[in-house]
Amino acid sequence: ATGARTPARRTQRAPAEGQGELEFLAPAPPKPRELGTTVEARIYCEAPVATPLHRALAAAIDWTMVLIGYGLFLLTFVLCGGEFILSRPNLIVFGGALALIACAYGLFWTVAGTETAGMRWTHLRLITFEGFPPETWQRLLRFAGSCLSLFTVLGALWCLADEDGLGWQDHISRTFPTAHELESRVF
Repeated sequence: ATGARTPARRTQRAPAEGQGELEFLAPAPPKPRELGTTVEARIYCEAPVATPLHRALAAAIDWTMVLIGYGLFLLTFVLCGGEFILSRPNLIVFGGALALIACAYGLFWTVAGTETAGMRWTHLRLITFEGFPPETWQRLLRFAGSCLSLFTVLGALWCLADEDGLGWQDHISRTFPTAHELESRVF
């Protein structure tokens, strides 16, 4: 056998006599945040929840967009020769058209995976309780929770009484709106 080398084994040396050892403390177990009311917070990230006024402004812009779409629908109806006759079936159809346009608007942003026009214009973004961007299923749950909150009205007002400032749609989807940048905390 020619020149076959065996790998050299390393042996651990004892630390030098004058060198000390560091004693590290064991890491503290993660503790949930506590609110001023000693209730454990549901939100684990440090991002603040948008104020109700900030959220209401975004919702008002979104509903303005829905009403503009509904106005365009009614204008198209009239231009195509339709007449407005106040009867129960017509009111049901026009009310259903408003609900359909509102659902289409909300589902568009949900499927697109981004914030609505109102949230963009007010510099809000949607994040999970852990601080990450929401997934599609969380956005769908939020849309369903928003519909429930809108129809019951109580769900939309829930954020005024909740310790974290969250509404029903926030709790259902485990997401919440927060200011996109620190400079945008106007309210």
